[in-house]
Amino acid sequence: MFKKHLINGLILLPFIWLSTGIYFTHNSDKTMVFMTIISIITSLTIFKFKVVKNNFKNNRFIWLLIIILSYNLFSYFYNGISSQEIRTLTASILLLGCFPYNILTKKNLSILTIIGTIFGFIGTCYFSKILHLQRDQWPVNAIPFSTIVATYLVFSLVLFLHTKSRKIKITMLMMFIINISSLILSETRGAILAASIAIIFILASELNLNKINLKVVAISIVVIFGMFFILKKPIDQRIDQTAVEYHKIESGNLTSSVGLRLQMWEIAPKLIENNIILGLGKEHLKKLDQLYFQGLISKQLYEAQTPHYHNQYIDKIIKTGLIGLVLFLSLLIIPVFLLRKKNIIYQQLSIGIIITFSIASLTDVPFNHGQTLFIYLLFIGFFYTSSLNKEKVK
Repeated sequence: MFKKHLINGLILLPFIWLSTGIYFTHNSDKTMVFMTIISIITSLTIFKFKVVKNNFKNNRFIWLLIIILSYNLFSYFYNGISSQEIRTLTASILLLGCFPYNILTKKNLSILTIIGTIFGFIGTCYFSKILHLQRDQWPVNAIPFSTIVATYLVFSLVLFLHTKSRKIKITMLMMFIINISSLILSETRGAILAASIAIIFILASELNLNKINLKVVAISIVVIFGMFFILKKPIDQRIDQTAVEYHKIESGNLTSSVGLRLQMWEIAPKLIENNIILGLGKEHLKKLDQLYFQGLISKQLYEAQTPHYHNQYIDKIIKTGLIGLVLFLSLLIIPVFLLRKKNIIYQQLSIGIIITFSIASLTDVPFNHGQTLFIYLLFIGFFYTSSLNKEKVK
């Protein structure tokens, strides 16, 4: 029994890291590669190549990732895009290809959700309330950090809706509330909006008056409103800050964080006008220099020397061109079609993640950060693999 638990633990090591250490170190995505290697070696030692053959034969999501990786490799040598996405894609493809789908059961996913929720809350409180670090000084920037929290928020909600055990139901409701608290304390508007839309979609898809437990709904509403009352101060502070930035923009002052984002989005057509198919890669900074010396962008934007454009869609087309944008959109759209008519839990888990990342991508670049990219690729890939194998949810 101990040997079985040890083997399962080693195979699950990447997912364990995604719910613990991913929050706390700057290079946690690089450590994730090491965890992936351990998992792959263990899996191949125990299950040989049978699992690899089955996964690569049936899993179309893996082949989509291979196509995206191929174009990224081309872009890397052609115009010098970052190698971080290539490293994450490569590790994810290998892990998904070697991962035995029946190891990450509903029970294990529930445990990972609990661990990920607790560690996310500890990290949020420690960095923001104890160390009083600025949001960009966290080991993992507060925005991708909050996107990870939002993912576990989706998991806790779906597991709450699809669990018969009263004990687990109460536990998942608590995890749901803790995740919301973490998002509010992180003061990340984009992640809060993304999670809210994902929650609305999941609840709407679950809406069946014959199945709604009015007692559970009433208790949930009271608890959630009580939580918002307790966290009223940080909520009010973020609302006030947003109002100040809005009034600055109204008066023509675009030096706030929102104002600079608007400037970045506005110059996108100028950046890609001669490089729309393949993009600029690292040359986008040189193009910014040219635009500044031509008087086409502000001094504040020029001095920011932005590594990205705070919008995944715009960032993709600037750096990897129209081809890169289409491949990125396929990463969001194709899994929706792949999971049609599959197990309802895997559908809701996957679509919840897709919505969260799609909306978060409007104001951030979650697919540029190794931590959040691992979260997206591995969980979407696993849910699809499990749905293909028609794992019975117990």
